[in-house]
Amino acid sequence: MKILLVFTGGTIGSTESGGFVSPDNEKPYKLVNMYKERARKHKDADVIFDILTPYQTLSENINCNNFRLLADCLGNANKDVYDGIIITHGTDTIQYTAAFAGYIMEGYNIPVVFVSANYVLEDTRSNGINNFYYAVEFIRQKKGTGVFVSYCNSGGVPQIHYATRLLMHQSYSDSLYSIGGLYYGYFNNGSFIYRDGESHAPDAKVMEVPGIGISNVPAGSDMSGIMVVHPYPGMYYTMPGDGIRAVLHYTYHSGTICSNACGLKQFASYAKENSIPVFVTGAGDGADYESMKCYNRFGFYVLPKASPEAMYIKLWLCIINNKSTNEIVEIMHKPLAHDIIKN
Repeated sequence: MKILLVFTGGTIGSTESGGFVSPDNEKPYKLVNMYKERARKHKDADVIFDILTPYQTLSENINCNNFRLLADCLGNANKDVYDGIIITHGTDTIQYTAAFAGYIMEGYNIPVVFVSANYVLEDTRSNGINNFYYAVEFIRQKKGTGVFVSYCNSGGVPQIHYATRLLMHQSYSDSLYSIGGLYYGYFNNGSFIYRDGESHAPDAKVMEVPGIGISNVPAGSDMSGIMVVHPYPGMYYTMPGDGIRAVLHYTYHSGTICSNACGLKQFASYAKENSIPVFVTGAGDGADYESMKCYNRFGFYVLPKASPEAMYIKLWLCIINNKSTNEIVEIMHKPLAHDIIKN
């Protein structure tokens, strides 16, 4: 079996020194050696790894330059010679990069699996080698094609998640969850078990990354034209700045925002007058509160149930592909790469 191993940094590719964690160029080989040592005990160490490193960074520092570098790396790889691809990544932003890969690589006929670690590999608390081991097993057992994430929460079983369904970690927690608990499957005593009721057929490849050379992307480039809004008590709205093409508005867990917040009417009017669509993520699953009437009143688009982080990446891909407002609205409501959850 042959696997392409793509290292991008993160805790799984880092070493702790002087009380700080930083990327380590030798970590790819450390991880592979740790895997082989464990695999030999189970008599399944027949894996050949080819290693690529398009970039190495702590995942909290990623931006669209990193997405393009990863896309170029994967696009240039000869996927016909591999049984699968494993991408190592930091936990802080794995939800975003996994969703990015999910949208541009869903039509692949081999599994692509992201892995990360809650602590550096030398730390006995680390789940890094466990996550990696079961990513290899998922590829070995040929249980799916498309893009996934392998992760084992403390005290839990190794789970395989769809790349487009991950939620952000809760504060002070390294546990990883899919929206609605709808992960793809899990391992039990070494055997992979599909989650009941899941469709296993891959979607078609859904979006391209425009062929813009990395050298043409401004250093420290932002996520092109998206304004993200989070609700909070006593909220005050500011107007979208120059270059904003769309707004992604988060909600409280009940799907609400403060409907009488200072500046909301002006914000909504400005967005409408300047043809800036406002997408509400986190609503549409449960009781409708009176405060939610403002969505229709202001012309906000309420998105179906999906990971807000995946919706952010989906919206960004629409923008860099120069989609019209009508096209963006249609794509954001269309199930792609298993992202939207049907109630």
